[in-house]
Amino acid sequence: MRAVLWFRPSVLKRVALPKTHWHKKTKDVKVQQELKRRAMLNLAAHSFSTVGYKQTSLDDIAAALAVTKPALYYYAKSKEDILMQCARISLERVELCFISAQDVKGNGLDRIRVFFRVYANMVVSEFGSALMREARRNLTGENQKSLRQALIDGQNFLESIIAEGIKDGSIRNCDSKRLAQVLFSAFNQMPIWYNPKGPLNPESIADEILELIIYGVGAKNT
Repeated sequence: MRAVLWFRPSVLKRVALPKTHWHKKTKDVKVQQELKRRAMLNLAAHSFSTVGYKQTSLDDIAAALAVTKPALYYYAKSKEDILMQCARISLERVELCFISAQDVKGNGLDRIRVFFRVYANMVVSEFGSALMREARRNLTGENQKSLRQALIDGQNFLESIIAEGIKDGSIRNCDSKRLAQVLFSAFNQMPIWYNPKGPLNPESIADEILELIIYGVGAKNT
């Protein structure tokens, strides 16, 4: 019989947990293992993003999945390993944003628009910027070094798209590094104020943010 879910009052009780598939049965052992691993990571990412990494324990994750704590060690060496695996999923999703941008048949500005329309959806998910913020603060050693390099690579990739736009004339001559920083900063704040029940979806909000950055806020007659 499945155990009754238990949550610490100060931590997971306040969180609307996503549906998981830890207990879903399949005939393929490898598929079953991957379902369990992803169930663990989905739940952990949700809690890390909404409650915080330090406020979430392995006991919390195990209890929410209705399994024993030792069962988690089959899929992760430690809580930090779980955080790093979550961060890798986030980075993979950012890579898909860049792939979407590179597939566009257009100029540099067109690619920027496509990238951030896709990125806006990713950034407000459980594997979005709130999760990455926790990863930057709490990963240590080689994990931290690996994450930092991946973030630098992402920054450089966006700068290269901006440089393409400057070259083709779709983006005015500017410091590509500074523009990349402004764009990432604007979008990475979305989880703080985004309302999924609001009137606008992430793509529409992305368009609004880009319009403000591209055309500024000054009236045309000023």
